[in-house]
Amino acid sequence: MQSSLNRSDPLKDAAASTAADESAGEPENLRLVAMMKSDPGNAVELLYARFSNDVNRLVWRLLGADPDHSDIVQQVFFKVMRHGHRLREPKKLRAWVQSITVNTVYEELRKRDVRRLFVRQWPVGVHPDLVHDVEARDVVLRVRSLIERLPAKERVVFVLHFVEERTLNEVAELCGYSVATAKRRLKAANRRFESLLTKNPDLARLLTERESKP
Repeated sequence: MQSSLNRSDPLKDAAASTAADESAGEPENLRLVAMMKSDPGNAVELLYARFSNDVNRLVWRLLGADPDHSDIVQQVFFKVMRHGHRLREPKKLRAWVQSITVNTVYEELRKRDVRRLFVRQWPVGVHPDLVHDVEARDVVLRVRSLIERLPAKERVVFVLHFVEERTLNEVAELCGYSVATAKRRLKAANRRFESLLTKNPDLARLLTERESKP
């Protein structure tokens, strides 16, 4: 069974897809990877300029409005620079940065008390296209409250697949899992979310109505 989030308009935004073909930027990737070793000061500025949108969006998607957002983003780029020598295929630089982002967020989740993981408000002025009207905002907040109740491992794969709209293979790569493990955790997350949704029939109805709209 596919999650009711799969086509839920309120959880989509106008951010550009990060699934762009890496081969188009391979020369720049090669240059950046080389600079990480020879000129780290300038490399980190170029890396931030190129990938900050990707990193910020992923952190926001996975954590919601979080007071430690900026610190986590900084941690990501610190790890990128620290572990740059491990990257064997420069053409996969973007996917590698995204994978570090996901792992950094997951590490943060593990440190926190599940009941205090996420604030229950969306940031004012961020992604305004997510909230078109009062009903849409209510749906977003209520769906977020259900997602907050998923265990960290399940939450990460759930958000990547149903909110970020990543394929199962992409989820597995970003999380460092086998496809089988990613599929198992996604199935568990979906089952848990659907179970929570059955206890909120009015929300389930609203999501179904939104799915049926052309």
